Amino acid sequence: MGSTLFSYLTVKDGIKIKNYDILHSVIKMNTTIIDKILIHMLDMEHSQIIYSDQFIDLIEGTTEYYDKKIEKCLTNTTIKELIVGSEHHLLQAARNMIIDDEQFIVESKKIAQDLFAVSKYVEEMPNSNLMFVECKVDGEKMILIMKLNYKVTPISIVEEVDGKRFIKFVNRQSLPPKTSAVEEAIIINVDKNTVSLIEKRFQIDGKPGYYLNEQYIKGEPKLTDKQKMSIVNKVVKKVDSEYNVFEGDPTAMVKKEMIDLVMEHLPLKPMEIAKKVMGDDYNAQEEVETIMRDLGIEEDDEIVNVPLSLDRMSRCKLVLDDDRIIELNVEDYLNHENITTETDMSGYSTITLNNIKDIKIK
Repeated sequence: MGSTLFSYLTVKDGIKIKNYDILHSVIKMNTTIIDKILIHMLDMEHSQIIYSDQFIDLIEGTTEYYDKKIEKCLTNTTIKELIVGSEHHLLQAARNMIIDDEQFIVESKKIAQDLFAVSKYVEEMPNSNLMFVECKVDGEKMILIMKLNYKVTPISIVEEVDGKRFIKFVNRQSLPPKTSAVEEAIIINVDKNTVSLIEKRFQIDGKPGYYLNEQYIKGEPKLTDKQKMSIVNKVVKKVDSEYNVFEGDPTAMVKKEMIDLVMEHLPLKPMEIAKKVMGDDYNAQEEVETIMRDLGIEEDDEIVNVPLSLDRMSRCKLVLDDDRIIELNVEDYLNHENITTETDMSGYSTITLNNIKDIKIK
């Protein structure tokens, strides 16, 4: 069966890079070694599970779809870690799965049965493939369980009846594209004893809701990286409105702090970032810490997969009251370089952009 290895470009533990040329100095390679892949099918349409007893043959050059899906899974910004006991059934299953192939197959079938059972509570649950992966990510042993929900895609077919040919469109079920986001997954870090989750909202008893954690895993969710980012921005804005620490929009300073940390290969800690934006105002820093703790963020919490590219982080937008938008480099905005703002007696502001050589419409 063999193993396959692939790497994906990241900056500081998980920030996906789209512009290699500009950011090559801060690139880190996250290496994933795939040891085995096994796939079962949840056929909800016919109320059955179709099991596989053979692992995927990991021949070099044939694993592009699997590689891409694993990358999409591990870099998803909605991953949330769950607080579970050390003897949680998924942790026990993962520990058994890495023992040998036979145990892997046995435990994967049990998990498939459990997921099939809880999926029955969901209205119009699509057919899916369960992709079980044993791999190492930067040396850490992981078990990934990805639920690849089928998509309905129209295709063109040619039929011939009574010597007359005609072309029509029909709907067919197919796997999601390799570049699409992974909608549902369970990520088990065997070395760290952690369970994380990507979940999708479905209709349950006539209402939109989530089933994977509530019905099956039953862990206590931690904040996602996306939620941590949102909390930092909201808390900084709220505290700044009370203490007037920063002249202008403080979220621009948040972006600058994050870029600086990435460039210096330092961890992105939400509490640390928010407090630093408050400058030397001790009272504002204390207020930030109190609010963030109340919202579930502690000193050691980190943002691993930043939900913005560095290009987007390096820019900010000024949205005027008539919905006109001015987009600037964060550094220019913070340092008041190439932009000046004057406010007249009536409260109206005039914004002047300086040192412009050329104007292009995009």
